[in-house]
Amino acid sequence: MPTDSIPAKVSRTVIASLIATLSYPVFAQVDILPSQQGFSGLIFTPNAQTLATGRGSAQFAQGVPYQNSIAELDSWYVNAGVFPHLEVGSRIVTAEYDSNCFTDGCGIRDLSATAKLQMPYLEEFLGFNLAFGAQDIGGAASNFDAYFVVADTEIDAFNLRLSGGYGKSELSLGVLDGPFAGAEWQPFEFIQLAGEYDAQEFNAAVRLMTPTDMLPYGAQLAAQYQLYSGHENKDQTLWGVSASVPFFGDTFTRQKYSDVKPNTQTQVQSQLAHNEASSLTQLIGKLEQEGFVNISVGSNLDTLVIALENKRYQHNAMDGAGVALGIISAYAGEGVFADLPRGTSKAQKVDLVLLKNKLPMLAINTELQCYRDFLQVGTECSHTAFSTENLTDKLAMTTWLYEVSNDGFGYSEITFAPVMNYAVATEYGFFDYSIGLGTNLYTPLWKGGAIDVRHILPIANSDDYDEGYYARGALENQIDRALLHQAFNLPADMMTQFSLGLIRGDYYGGQNETQWYSAQGMHNLGFEVGYFTASESTDPEARTPLLAHYRLSVAQWNWQMQVQGGEFWGGDQGVKATSSHWLGDTRLDASYLNSEREQFVTFNVSVPLTFWRGMQPQPITVRGTSEWNFSVQTRVGESHNQLNTGLGKTASNYHNLDRQYFDRARLNPNYFEHNPTRLRNAYLRYLDEVIYE
Repeated sequence: MPTDSIPAKVSRTVIASLIATLSYPVFAQVDILPSQQGFSGLIFTPNAQTLATGRGSAQFAQGVPYQNSIAELDSWYVNAGVFPHLEVGSRIVTAEYDSNCFTDGCGIRDLSATAKLQMPYLEEFLGFNLAFGAQDIGGAASNFDAYFVVADTEIDAFNLRLSGGYGKSELSLGVLDGPFAGAEWQPFEFIQLAGEYDAQEFNAAVRLMTPTDMLPYGAQLAAQYQLYSGHENKDQTLWGVSASVPFFGDTFTRQKYSDVKPNTQTQVQSQLAHNEASSLTQLIGKLEQEGFVNISVGSNLDTLVIALENKRYQHNAMDGAGVALGIISAYAGEGVFADLPRGTSKAQKVDLVLLKNKLPMLAINTELQCYRDFLQVGTECSHTAFSTENLTDKLAMTTWLYEVSNDGFGYSEITFAPVMNYAVATEYGFFDYSIGLGTNLYTPLWKGGAIDVRHILPIANSDDYDEGYYARGALENQIDRALLHQAFNLPADMMTQFSLGLIRGDYYGGQNETQWYSAQGMHNLGFEVGYFTASESTDPEARTPLLAHYRLSVAQWNWQMQVQGGEFWGGDQGVKATSSHWLGDTRLDASYLNSEREQFVTFNVSVPLTFWRGMQPQPITVRGTSEWNFSVQTRVGESHNQLNTGLGKTASNYHNLDRQYFDRARLNPNYFEHNPTRLRNAYLRYLDEVIYE
């Protein structure tokens, strides 16, 4: 519609219709939905809301302000609430998907980052929210730069949110370049009307969404369609569809399982009633039945000591620990403790030592009567403590009654996972890929020793990986990894692992990785050094990575910060800083790399691709991967946006210390102390899915 038509009259009609219908009954609160831009909001303007921490959203939309019109462009957008009041995301805008921009022309194909920060506590004291945000952050070629400040307030009686702010942008048509305002009204829980002034013109849209709790796992689907726009649009109607859902494990970590499944309260009481009549043999039998391996049971003075290894719960080591503690609480009563030298004390003290490949990693000390109350009502047990110090000595001082029951020696794990080489939103294509199936055989041998072999089976390539620019990076049918690992616990809370063999399909050599954790696990220092040579003459130079890192883990914020520097796999030297945000078992990483005077920003999402409760360990156990990564990268600090040809890479040993032994850097007292609800949730979920299925 031409801008010189009757936008003012139409906008007044839309606003009048909204006001006139405010007298209808109110059924829902105002949902937070994505805009047509790279942030949550209305149509082209933001509100001062951010996604809840741990929630992710994905949207596909058509219609983008570009080259003096609402252009017929596709917009792909994902965002997440990574901290309370902080929402970040990434957006791709593209005219088409396959053409080579250098030879065929492709219009626009743009990858950018966005962020919005809401000021905390303002609404509580002043009655309104205030947020600051930016779109198209830091890219070398910026097409959608926008910066804004916005305030909003909600009128609960009418389910109406009013917003207004000021923006500075390079967006076409002057969108978000000046003062803007808008209103979102949600008369029913499945419909929302939005109207705005975007600093230049009026726009209106209708939104339809699934009601809260209609879909499983807290998911929501939504659609948006343009009712009116005062901008030239070249026959492009604004519309979009979106989906949002909590990330893997986030709800499970933060919310009590008994609040979701109240019947579990009765189930816990029924199970815990077993403890008075149970024996040590029954306790060991239940632990074996659930698939725990390398089980040893003994005593240290008045404390029952149980060491075991979890190979079944791969999302999070806390799940295995929570299930084990629940079983111990249910099957270790006075009959088990009667022979311990407790004197007149009635306390039932337990030390549960978690093993990884038979190496002690973490001890949980608790008093079972207190812990049973925790399982029943959810009130945290004050007698529960976590430690990683002197675990080898603790085991050495234990008098063992049953030693190594259900030995896990030789219990091989076959892990299936997708393997991908890919490029996102480049001049060669929207998404170029080489996809294969990775089959990884991991066989524990002796204490700390294991064999690790992976085969890659190519499945499909895009055109540019078949014959185009990326052909050299196409996956091959080969064994790309064959390593012998040996890990040791060292004094002063240090751990080291030596790896020898084949990596990256063609490089033979060895690597050492050594790490130190502070007593609580907040501070971590580590280094890795390797020497590898290629079997083919195509790479005559040896690969000699030498890297050191420091990592700060703040479990109460679900956040980690790592700085890594040295010589990377490709021989380039530099520094890489990574901020990691945990949303349950999903980790979002934002990294800045400065290597060989070139700078890159990378966004990565890491998720477990396996069942919460896997197969019971057998001589051959099949499962998915505990960590699968997908990342996008863009160049910053330059006037061009040429592709990164391999800077900042590492040896990429999957079975490294962080993954294989430290549960993705979470197996430490600091993490356990700040997530006690997860221990209880794991046992309640185990009862719900296993005992009472």
